[in-house]
Amino acid sequence: MNFKFLDKKDSRGIVNNLFSISFTKEDLPFKTIIIPIGLPSLVYIFSKNQTVLFNKKITPLQGLTVSGQFSSTYHYHVNDESYNVGINLHPTALYKILQIDISTLTNRLVPLIEIDKDLFKRMNPFFLNYKQDPSSFITNIIAFIESLELIDDKDVKHIDKAIAYIDKNEGMINVLDLLKILPFSQKSLETKFKKIIGITPGKFIRLSRFTKLMRKYEDKKLSLKDLIHKYNYYDHSHFLKDFKLFMPESPKSYFKNEYPLIKSYSKDL
Repeated sequence: MNFKFLDKKDSRGIVNNLFSISFTKEDLPFKTIIIPIGLPSLVYIFSKNQTVLFNKKITPLQGLTVSGQFSSTYHYHVNDESYNVGINLHPTALYKILQIDISTLTNRLVPLIEIDKDLFKRMNPFFLNYKQDPSSFITNIIAFIESLELIDDKDVKHIDKAIAYIDKNEGMINVLDLLKILPFSQKSLETKFKKIIGITPGKFIRLSRFTKLMRKYEDKKLSLKDLIHKYNYYDHSHFLKDFKLFMPESPKSYFKNEYPLIKSYSKDL
């Protein structure tokens, strides 16, 4: 398994990063869990034998696929040699591009053609034509993203401000803190945030804190005990509560296993 970040961004903050991942015969069958990272994505799947298992539902993956926000970990299986390339997007980017209620994509991976046929027709050729030329792919897909018309109304600007505040504080805030910097009631914030991001602000905040802790754990920068303290969990039991919310297995099971893909994609997000 070979995972690479392709370090390039656009001028409007739509792209968080680009990435590629490849699997050889030696990797197969490949099975892992994927920890949600709070970023939607667009991914091109260049094989037929990849699936996602979430809430006991199997979703086959192929072609240009949109990934919405996931509220907890899912299982990812690869059974054929493959190459995927994708774009991790800013949390508000899907809404700006697709201009639909993004909560309809929560916990789902959906072919782009089923959501926006026109965007699919314009975007799909970049992935096919530059499959063997990553440098040209990056240049051309970024130029295409720069050309897109985006929705950027007052609500989006306020939610962008909320995301920046959550990120700056590494998820160590609560919803009441957001209400202090935004002109919304709590009910209005919940509604607008879920429509634009896909999940509620409370869930996004908890996810942000948890994933930042887990990424630092995978980087071995601090011990788990020190990380629990650093990220303002009152004690180990409060951390376990979030762990059970986002993960499909016990901490004991997770920490004794190796997940090379998680380590790879956790480094530079």
